[in-house]
Amino acid sequence: MMILDTQVVDKKTVDPMKVLEGVELVGGRVNTDDEQLLANIRSAIRLGHPQIKPQGLNVDRVAIVGGGPSLESTLPELRQCLAEGVKVVTVNGAYGWCIERNIIPTMQIVMDARETNARFLIPELPRCHYVLASQCHPLLWNQVKGRKNVWIYHVGVGEEGTPVRKILDDYYLGNWHGVGGGTTVGTRALVLLRLLGYLRFDLFGMDSCWLGDSHHAYAQPENADDKRLMFRCSPTGSTGVGKVFYCAPWHVQQAQDFLQLIRFQGNQFGVISVHGEGLLAEIMRSMADVELREEKGAS
Repeated sequence: MMILDTQVVDKKTVDPMKVLEGVELVGGRVNTDDEQLLANIRSAIRLGHPQIKPQGLNVDRVAIVGGGPSLESTLPELRQCLAEGVKVVTVNGAYGWCIERNIIPTMQIVMDARETNARFLIPELPRCHYVLASQCHPLLWNQVKGRKNVWIYHVGVGEEGTPVRKILDDYYLGNWHGVGGGTTVGTRALVLLRLLGYLRFDLFGMDSCWLGDSHHAYAQPENADDKRLMFRCSPTGSTGVGKVFYCAPWHVQQAQDFLQLIRFQGNQFGVISVHGEGLLAEIMRSMADVELREEKGAS
């Protein structure tokens, strides 16, 4: 199921490209049109970067750092993880946020197809691995040109015959691996790192909600006009109880993606610890036995 403007829509009634591509929802709309996505993929795969492929099990802990507003309050916990030897993997603007605080990522993952996301790859870190989706805009690939550790991954994992699969099958002769995980780079990063063999995860800044007046820990103008909707996270089958969160449509979709991942693939992960007081942390505290309902009172 996919949520657009908080209305649940069956996949059969939605353009299959938009369901498969995992593009972030902004205010209830997909932020890049299909033709641009396909053009980006055709361009990126011809650059010759190695693909992300399944690897053997890795017992190291990984901290995935997203851009949610809980980052500042959980900074001491993130520093403690770093002191314990946990590898730090950032997504989008969390890369710059961590560097400013002398937390050096070992990997930066980007998925979104918009050209404005090229700023998430500055500055260059010599030992960092840059992992970009094939749907990323050519400006992002230009930004990492000449860097030593650049990898490509693919988010098109739909049925046979879709435009994305045809492009990838024709170019790689079927020798490619799709990375599932939902519509946002945060949940996609979790699946990508599991593909690389990691089992133990600490999630920071993955809130799927506003905290106070903030939707990110840093300025992100792309989300300035997002709708703010009130949702109650309740135990399954109950009404009128549970915790209230304010969410944009893409927040809710990320939470739904996370719920599906935990419910149907959770046995493939060793440990997932969600830090902070956001919606995803509440879902984990409830062992995923929750429902999300929109309530009156949106602002």
